[in-house]
Amino acid sequence: MFLDMGDRVVKFYSRYNYMRDSIAREGFKNKLSVMEIQDRRRGIPWGTDPIYYQWYNKKKTEVSTVFLHNGYTYEEPMTMPEWILHEDTMTVLGYVCKRATTHYRGRDWEVYYTSDIPLSRGPWKLWGLPGLIVHATDADGYFLFEMTNFERIPESVVRPILYIHRKEGSKGDYKGAEYKKVSKKTYIQYEKAYHEDVNAFREFEFGHKVFTPDGSPLPITKTDYIPLEK
Repeated sequence: MFLDMGDRVVKFYSRYNYMRDSIAREGFKNKLSVMEIQDRRRGIPWGTDPIYYQWYNKKKTEVSTVFLHNGYTYEEPMTMPEWILHEDTMTVLGYVCKRATTHYRGRDWEVYYTSDIPLSRGPWKLWGLPGLIVHATDADGYFLFEMTNFERIPESVVRPILYIHRKEGSKGDYKGAEYKKVSKKTYIQYEKAYHEDVNAFREFEFGHKVFTPDGSPLPITKTDYIPLEK
């Protein structure tokens, strides 16, 4: 995962997925075959969705993902966790960090932040401390975010943070599908349904079934899924 930080927005995302999608979009634009595109993407691992945007100037969070080549996005107010500060310290990549804890979005989080990087930012939706959050884990032990590298981009070469999903009504994805703006509740329902049975999700969302060559219904395709928010 990568955390791009600008003056107004922070973007938390899988750069691998961005690389794969960029190759696919360019390939379809140049009328390459699926096999040619797959060959160009060989060696680039699959990343994870979704993409999180924290708009500090607008005080809102945008979350977007793609299910079966269709994009979905929702917005919510950017709410700061209620942090409890502690005196414990640890060192991450040479940075001395202090500990903080919070109960946020249904989970108990323990994080370490460093005032040596005076940015009130962090992975996922975690923010609001007097320094960058460089280590974060939940009490259940399902999630761990830890900084493995930090780089300041010189102003002479700095580039805007890419807003790669499209607003409702404009064309997104390389197949031309529009991103569908939904409520957070609907988004969570879609995400759960997609992971519990992708074939049932396809029938529900697109209105068509897919069968095996002998005409039998496809077996239930379930993937392990632990949401960040309870």
